[in-house]
Amino acid sequence: MTQPTSTATWGRYELLMPAEIEAIFAEHPIAYLPWGALEYHGKHAAVGLDGLKAHGLCAALAQAAGGLVLPPVYIAANTMKGVKELNHKRHSLDFSEGTLRVLVREHLDQLADEQFRVIFVLCGHVGQPHYDIVKDEARQFNARQSATRAIATSETDLVSPDLVIVNHAALGEISFLLHTHPECVDLGRLPADRVPTVEQDAVWGPDPRAATAEKGRRYTAAFVTAAHQLVTTTLAELAR
Repeated sequence: MTQPTSTATWGRYELLMPAEIEAIFAEHPIAYLPWGALEYHGKHAAVGLDGLKAHGLCAALAQAAGGLVLPPVYIAANTMKGVKELNHKRHSLDFSEGTLRVLVREHLDQLADEQFRVIFVLCGHVGQPHYDIVKDEARQFNARQSATRAIATSETDLVSPDLVIVNHAALGEISFLLHTHPECVDLGRLPADRVPTVEQDAVWGPDPRAATAEKGRRYTAAFVTAAHQLVTTTLAELAR
């Protein structure tokens, strides 16, 4: 990655020096926090899919809206490991809901202490109640102070269901991953003679065999349009 100059509008927080962070922050006091999971996504996708997806989307959004993208958090509750009726127990880390609450709360408080005006938490993992916990902590954070506004959402809450629906290792998620990290997908590991299923393949949703990088690019563009508007509106409300 080319190191940002003082005229850069966005950057990856962990790669920047303090002066570069401060130059971007001065114009765009927005923090993007991708929240993922380490979770089995079938034989055809990397276990870090949720965090990779969220980080890629946050980077695309930051390029449009400005701000600083933090590294993905790979701490999730309610992963595939805990689904009793399925036999996908390996390759997933499943943390307690209490641990999740503490980590979300402390991330929000730490970023508010850094004086960010907007904290955009993008949940790549939307297992329940994991997703509701993240949103609830954002609501509580917003209720206890007014200087910073937290937004907790997911790509499927912002993109039309005509394009992407909630899924697990299916068409939507795999297309996103093919767009940003094609080396993390191998469609050849999916069955050729039947439609993939959640029981056999950890696939829930539209057939991932139809996934393409171009679809992922279109999904990402739709996400950026909707999310950019949300960030812009939130900043305007804070300025009143």
